[in-house]
Formats: sequence, C-alpha cells, structure tokens
Amino acid sequence: MKIGIIGGFGPETTAEFYISIVNKNRTLGKSHPDILIHSVPVPFDLEKSAVRDGRDIEEFLPLLLNSVKLLQSADIIALPCNTLHIFIEDIRKASRRPVMSILEEISKEIERREIRKIGILATTKTASSGILESKLNNVSVLKPPPASQSRLSEIIHCILQGKSSPGMKMELARMANELESRGAEGVILGCTDLQLLLKQQDVGVTIIDTLDTLANSVVMAAGDKND
Repeated sequence: MKIGIIGGFGPETTAEFYISIVNKNRTLGKSHPDILIHSVPVPFDLEKSAVRDGRDIEEFLPLLLNSVKLLQSADIIALPCNTLHIFIEDIRKASRRPVMSILEEISKEIERREIRKIGILATTKTASSGILESKLNNVSVLKPPPASQSRLSEIIHCILQGKSSPGMKMELARMANELESRGAEGVILGCTDLQLLLKQQDVGVTIIDTLDTLANSVVMAAGDKND
C-alpha cells in the first residue's frame, strides 16, 4: 500500500504529517509505510495572498492538479491542508486513485465525540467559505470575531514563514479559550499549520487537530487495504 501526499502547504506541516503517519504505524507494530510525497513549489507571493488576505486562491488549482497527477502510482492520496479542500472535488475528478478528504474525516471525528457546538480556528478563506461546517451535521459552529480572524490569518502566515513566537502561541490560546467561553465544546484547528504552534496542553478546551485526524484516517485506510 503506497500513500501519496500532496505537500508543501507548508513544508514543516508536510514533514509533520509524514512523521505522524510513520509513528502511528510504529505504534501499531507495522513496518514503515511506503510514502510518496510531492512538495508543491508555492510562490511566496501567492502563499501570502491566499493565507493572509484570502485572495487568489484559484491560482492553486493547477498546482494541485499537477501534483495529484504525479502521485498516481500511490494507492491513496491525502492533502494535509484545510483551505485547499475548496478544490477537493476537482482533485478527485483528476485522479484515478482515491483522494481522502480532511473535511470528511473531521466530520466523522466530531460525530464520534458527540460534539454539538464547535469552534473553528482557520484561515480567513476557510472560515468564509464554510467548507468545514458544510460537512458537520447538527453541529453549531463558532468563529472568532473579524478582528481576531484577521490576526489569526496573520499568525498562520508567520508560521508558514517560520517566524512564529511564544506570544503568538498565547494569542492562539486566548482565541481558543474565548470560543470555549462562548459555549464551544471543542475547537477545530482548521488550518493544519496551527498544530505546529498550539498544543492541547496549552488550553483547557478540547482541541481537534485536523492534521492528526487525517493521519489517523490514512493509517487506518492503508491498513484496511493491506489486510
């Protein structure tokens, strides 16, 4: 079973996703998985425009379609980026291999935990598009107010640039705790880069790590195929 990863959004998160899959296999007593990674060469200006300002997102589509075509020797393919799941159906149509959806896997996780009110920390584009909540059934969604959302996108961009700081971690923790104070039973890290900075031990509210959730699902799917 070969796992394909559409990576580069950002590189550190792709590396974390790879290591997570390897470690989960190790915990299960399995051999190291066969993994093929394509790291998409994202122009810095495009990354900034999409992540910080929520603009020019459509320019990612040809990059994603090219990447998925390069991964057709894999048995299953995953994209560890929430925002770019705006294009998940386009990617699936371009692939002969099954492409897992982080949105669908998060929906299953929220249902499994029986959460009825959830907070979301994500890029402005993810938050405004509604792609995450579109997969949630009978779940109320809470988001940061506009000023906090704008600052959140700035922090995500800093993480992608490798310029995060302890102060930014405190800001993220405060945003998560504010969502809890409004009634959130958990908070989705709706940008896979956020897990590089904010951990469960940093906050009192339950954190739903989308990168970890997708990694779990990939390992399970690969195991089922091998069986």
